[in-house]
Amino acid sequence: MRVPFTLLLVLSLATRHSPLVTSLSAQTPAQRDSIEAFRDSLAPISDTVALRALEARYIEIAKQDRNDPMRHLRLGFIAMRLGAAGRKDSYDDAAGEFEWATQVAPKEPYGWYGLGLAENAIGDASFTLVAGIQAMFGKDHLTRAAVNYAKAAEVDPSFVRGLLELGNTALEQRMNIKLDAALLAFRRAAATSGGHNPQVLLVRGRVERLVGDADSALVAFREYTASPGADTALGLLEEARTLFLLGSLDGEHPYYEAAATDDSAAVSGIRRDIVPLVGDTALAGLDSVHGPARAAWLRHFWGERDVADLRSPGERVREHYRRLFYARNHFRLVSTKRRYRIEERYRSYDHDYDDRGLIYIRHGEPTDRASAHAVGLPLNESWRYKRPDGDLVFHFVAREDVQDYRLVGSVFDIMGFDTAMAVANGAVPATQNMSISDMVAGNSINLPGSIRDAVQDLLVTRRDLSPIYGRLLSSNLTSRGLIASEREMGETSIQRGTTSDSYTLQFDGDLPEARWSLIVAGRDSTREMAHLVYAIPGQSLHPIEATQGHVYPVRVRVAVIAPNGSAVARVDSTSLFLSHRLLGDGDWLIGRVAMELPAGRYRYRVALQNGDANGVDTPIDTLGVPGPAHFGLSDIVLGARSAHLYWPDATGDTVFFNPVGSFRPDVPLEVYYQVFGLADGERFRTQFRVLKPGGGSIFRGFFHLFGNGAPVSVGFDGTASGPVVEVHRSIAIDRLTPGTYEFELVVTRGDKTVLRRRAPFRVLPPVQPTRPASP
Repeated sequence: MRVPFTLLLVLSLATRHSPLVTSLSAQTPAQRDSIEAFRDSLAPISDTVALRALEARYIEIAKQDRNDPMRHLRLGFIAMRLGAAGRKDSYDDAAGEFEWATQVAPKEPYGWYGLGLAENAIGDASFTLVAGIQAMFGKDHLTRAAVNYAKAAEVDPSFVRGLLELGNTALEQRMNIKLDAALLAFRRAAATSGGHNPQVLLVRGRVERLVGDADSALVAFREYTASPGADTALGLLEEARTLFLLGSLDGEHPYYEAAATDDSAAVSGIRRDIVPLVGDTALAGLDSVHGPARAAWLRHFWGERDVADLRSPGERVREHYRRLFYARNHFRLVSTKRRYRIEERYRSYDHDYDDRGLIYIRHGEPTDRASAHAVGLPLNESWRYKRPDGDLVFHFVAREDVQDYRLVGSVFDIMGFDTAMAVANGAVPATQNMSISDMVAGNSINLPGSIRDAVQDLLVTRRDLSPIYGRLLSSNLTSRGLIASEREMGETSIQRGTTSDSYTLQFDGDLPEARWSLIVAGRDSTREMAHLVYAIPGQSLHPIEATQGHVYPVRVRVAVIAPNGSAVARVDSTSLFLSHRLLGDGDWLIGRVAMELPAGRYRYRVALQNGDANGVDTPIDTLGVPGPAHFGLSDIVLGARSAHLYWPDATGDTVFFNPVGSFRPDVPLEVYYQVFGLADGERFRTQFRVLKPGGGSIFRGFFHLFGNGAPVSVGFDGTASGPVVEVHRSIAIDRLTPGTYEFELVVTRGDKTVLRRRAPFRVLPPVQPTRPASP
């Protein structure tokens, strides 16, 4: 057999008289370097025959002095290399040798360090149940390793290798986490040279952050980044993560600075952080860019989420890292070996978080939670997210693994597939005790009493999540329609919840009966205008008392979103309304904010907020902005001079608004709209109609057009003086009876192309004159 040159070198070291064959009772830095040189010399050897020959040689040497710890360390590292080369049983031999070294020299770190490496390599039992029991009682390989690394750091606080392995092992653990031991070791090492080693600072910062001391973590990361030889980009990323966790938007600068590099550790870390939010395939765009383009991609990725949820720039990425930290501490999987049951339709195959964690990372803290605890019920939770476009309701169940909650489509799935099927088939109170399997197989649809009680507990505890659970209780589980609707709600929530993410505004209270509309009409010198007009009833408002009277703060947020997700226009403004009297029933607080928009089709979202607590968030809607290049109509603006809400347009005329939408019959209706895309001098015809919702026109000769002294008419002809025609009209509505109507505008050009717009309004009862009191 040909012996490799490296092995010959190791054998020659074994026969020399050197400090390595003396006691480790007073190791010097040079001796520790020699130990590492010995390990390095073993690294290239993969020939197990050669390694066994070397091992035999050292066994003979060790027999000469069994109390020399260095000989046991050498044997231990040889056995570790044998294990890495494929002889897994050699890890047990290594553990034995390192343990002998700790008994001979308990105050030196290398024996404890080697024992930790061996325990980590030995691993856990291959049988899943036994491995779970090991983890439960702190006998798993990571815990065994961490205990020995902690001992190495205890006997020598400056021992860098022990500190690093201890910290990394604690970060890797999922149960029995040795964070306290690691933190104690790092803080003890701070007064030594080892405590300022760059890699030690990096791991210490991660441990400090995980235990909740983000300020200390930030200090460690900044010292790491400033250290010679440190991975600057990785340090910036860790600093950004920590600043976000502290709630600071200052994390944006180091985050994007790290992203703009092509440092592999920083780039993979950023990517790994985003995968639980959108999945792996959604990051193809990120994978295709480099350097500053990567930072630009991420700015757009987070920026479009800020826009969609009416958040200030930077809020979404900051919230994401808060969620990641929370999910790691509350929803991390202990076992990565997941088996699914038939009712567990959603299968994430994520190795870090259970399904609660994935939903939490995507959507944050739920609005409400519920769980039921009864005989026969597995661990369960249900979450509700209040959403302006429809609530999301999720159901989770943990069966074999109490740390692994799975998504199911219906609250009845918590009881298992058989019970869910029995309920779907119309289960009624049981008259006899039978198994669910028997019940499903036969014609009976009776539920055993104990099972029915558990199902009832599930419904009772979920009543606050959705009205459907109260209705199911009232129906005594006899309504198959309700049962099917409940499942549809759950499965739709899973589909929406696992394919989207959100950071929806949350308010302690609502603004009932608040009204608003986004009206595209009018233009400044260059672009079309959109006006958000709103009205909030006085009884919904909460004032701030001031010496001048009552101050009503109203915050308005609007986002108009392009098809690519970027913001076409954004508004986030707060107005302070002063009233000398307290607003109440019958009073309205009205306002307007304006935006310039280019022609196109967009999505938009609106939120109104009074003070710090009460507000309303709207679902995303769509709007179109016409332009002079195509025949089109603006929205109709219906206003009244008595509303005191107006805007002077580009021509100098006044456009009146009425966001309340209710008009006194004795005050004329002020109408404004625009016609686009007509050639100069082109003729067009306009018709007005008033409709009852669901009915036809109520025009019967009483419809008066004012403003130009014209007689009663329902239509008029016009001539375009340019590509944009602006029309103002005043209309008397004194002959309309009180009620709800729609104002319809119909414009026809010469080629018979017809455009229509409608706007709702309400006519109030006439104000009754006050009769003088009788004498």
